[in-house]
Amino acid sequence: MALQPDILQAAPEATASQSRRWVRWTPLRKGKFLDHLAISGNVTASAAVAGVRVSAVYTLRRHDAAFARDWQIAIEHGYQLLETLVLGHVLSGAARATGIETPHGTILDMDAALRLLTAYRGGAAKRADKAGPTEARSTIADADTAILRKLSAIEKRRGAA
Repeated sequence: MALQPDILQAAPEATASQSRRWVRWTPLRKGKFLDHLAISGNVTASAAVAGVRVSAVYTLRRHDAAFARDWQIAIEHGYQLLETLVLGHVLSGAARATGIETPHGTILDMDAALRLLTAYRGGAAKRADKAGPTEARSTIADADTAILRKLSAIEKRRGAA
């Protein structure tokens, strides 16, 4: 007996006591999720488009570094799209109160869009600051020299005592 898609979507998520439903992450499924995420910025809606639970998407992001990187790129593309929509709205001479129409048909509040872009730009600057320079690594010869210097200092203290 085949289950209808509506029944599958209405089913509650598995609890700890229930068996876990495994998701087969094909390149097509990942692509659907990431493409929708790039145009919507909505993880829940993107997971639905890919046909998976939100928790499965977050689990994959924790365990797959390449997917996590692609997720971040999709989010950045989403912000670029939002910025382009805001710029197009302003340059078209549309009123601020009319809102911005997205490619998937929803209307965004101009003030909310500007707050999002401002927060994202501020966060990007902080992320760049945290990155900092790469950690310098010493050579084996440098380490040996430092160890010998410390040992010499210890011997001198023992001899003076």
